[in-house]
Amino acid sequence: MSLYAIVFLAIMIAIFIGTYLLNKNTPKPEGCEDMKECGACANFACTMNSHHKEEE
Repeated sequence: MSLYAIVFLAIMIAIFIGTYLLNKNTPKPEGCEDMKECGACANFACTMNSHHKEEE
């Protein structure tokens, strides 16, 4: 593996970690604190939408 590939990989990992930390520390926008009434998205992986959760 060449030196350029290693440097490129290190830069990509640093960008990923940096953007992850920035996103984690970003506060939620106003009005998005209570998502219990959310029903607009069709994303089944969304944990905020109560319609996608299985009822027990």
